[in-house]
Amino acid sequence: MIKKVIEIKRDIDSDDSVLLDWFDMQKPNLCAITKNGVEFIIKTKYTHLHENDILECEDGYKIKVSKSQDSIYILKFSDHITFARIAYEIGNRHQPICIEDFKITILDDISTADIIKACEAIEGVKVEKTKAIFRPNGKAHHSH
Repeated sequence: MIKKVIEIKRDIDSDDSVLLDWFDMQKPNLCAITKNGVEFIIKTKYTHLHENDILECEDGYKIKVSKSQDSIYILKFSDHITFARIAYEIGNRHQPICIEDFKITILDDISTADIIKACEAIEGVKVEKTKAIFRPNGKAHHSH
């Protein structure tokens, strides 16, 4: 039986947990399966899920949201012009991004595949693909 989430809460005990990646946490409508094998559905309005949210179902069952690791790219730059140009190009694709000193972290996504390929050919840019929890800067992902 599929459980229906009716409310998102914080700081209460849970009965179960679910591991979600960054993309799944952004979806307004989501079906998923918890650690204990419970299938649930959620439809959020005007928000997305956050780490440690507690999803309360119609029957009182509570599911804690945890972040899973994402497939990401870490780009490290040796000069500020290339760094700024690539950050601009990624931003122009409206992709979530984490910007640090001469370092950009992005999700592995088809929309940025050409940028990654171009970076691999640029001397002074180190490209590393790995798995980690993705934490973009600010309100990095939005829609128009």
